[in-house]
Amino acid sequence: MKKVTLIIIALILTFPAFSQQNGDTIISNNPANLKLKVYYFHITNRCHTCISIETNIRKTINENFLNQLETGIIDLYIMNCELPENQTLVKKYDAYGATLALTSYTNGKEQKTEDLTNWAFQKIHSSDVFVTELKLKIEDYLK
Repeated sequence: MKKVTLIIIALILTFPAFSQQNGDTIISNNPANLKLKVYYFHITNRCHTCISIETNIRKTINENFLNQLETGIIDLYIMNCELPENQTLVKKYDAYGATLALTSYTNGKEQKTEDLTNWAFQKIHSSDVFVTELKLKIEDYLK
């Protein structure tokens, strides 16, 4: 009985280590071409809505801006805001939980940041609307 109890305790204690896997995506190809950075911060244990926001951000980029991503016009950052290595950006963008931000660049210099977190939570219930409107927002930054 003691062995079973010890095994259960060991499993419970190791579970958080498995849930902290770093699934960050950072795609940054050519700073000289950069016009827009898309940031999506999340926590380790995410709800369906937060996962859907990431899915639709990726869908928007992959279906509409893949060439811009590959040439470095757009950078994509999907980051766990609970990981220590991401804390500098977490503080800069005041990220907590699911946070979506677009930051524009001109001649390699950061211009302005737009926090789209509230917008994302309002629009996520219709994937088509989310993708269409995010596409328009990104296009505005690329003009």
